[in-house]
Amino acid sequence: MTTTTFVDGVTVIEAPWLNDANNVVYNGVFQTNNVQLVTPTLGTPASGTLTNCTGLPVASGIAGLGTGVATFLTTPSSANLRAALTDETGTGSAVFATSPTITTPTLTAPVLGTVASGVISACTSTSMVMVTPVLGAATGTSLSTTGSQTITGTGKQGYETGSGGVVVQITNKATGVTLNKTNGQVTMVNSALAGTTIVSFTLTNSVIEAGDIIVMNHISGGTLGAYAFNASTAAGSASINVSNLTTGSLSDAIVIRFAVIKVVSA
Repeated sequence: MTTTTFVDGVTVIEAPWLNDANNVVYNGVFQTNNVQLVTPTLGTPASGTLTNCTGLPVASGIAGLGTGVATFLTTPSSANLRAALTDETGTGSAVFATSPTITTPTLTAPVLGTVASGVISACTSTSMVMVTPVLGAATGTSLSTTGSQTITGTGKQGYETGSGGVVVQITNKATGVTLNKTNGQVTMVNSALAGTTIVSFTLTNSVIEAGDIIVMNHISGGTLGAYAFNASTAAGSASINVSNLTTGSLSDAIVIRFAVIKVVSA
């Protein structure tokens, strides 16, 4: 039987179970095991252990969480993790160490190890360091190296289709021509050139700088080996010298191919 009395406004509960093995009153504090409280309204507990408690709502039951943290704990997606962070960069899915797929990243001054393969057609960098990479197709406006550029297999150093041009000389072999290309072809007029005689014409070319070297070859037109070629360069032009090595007059429409090579003296 349970008896409830009031002493100086304090409720005192008297019951037989207050003195059994699970329930005691010590110094005025009621202590019990296995008690069930139905929809209680608790004040602020001084201390306690919630090891076996369940059902605590994250959004409203945990104080002190940063913005978005409760949402991430409830629904742990990459988007919610990014929303909970305050110093993130980029968007998309969380990335882990092994075989990640990264879409259009911006790498600032990266130091890459051994790259098995790749296409860097749109890459630009002034400080990227790549150690023994194997590169696929690469395009760009310039390539600067401090070491040797070594070609193996059947690869060649040269100009791609579209970088060159052609021009045809008129009037006589001393008439100048204009072709603003790094490489190309000049077809000379078939006027006569006396034996053991040198003729010069000006190749106006905005690509050429003073000191550059013009590599030339007699491709067709006339007797191959009957002529010698030489060039001296200035800013925006080159003087092309053609020598008839034979003793007889030659009237050939000589076809010359040339390439401009950048050279400095220091």
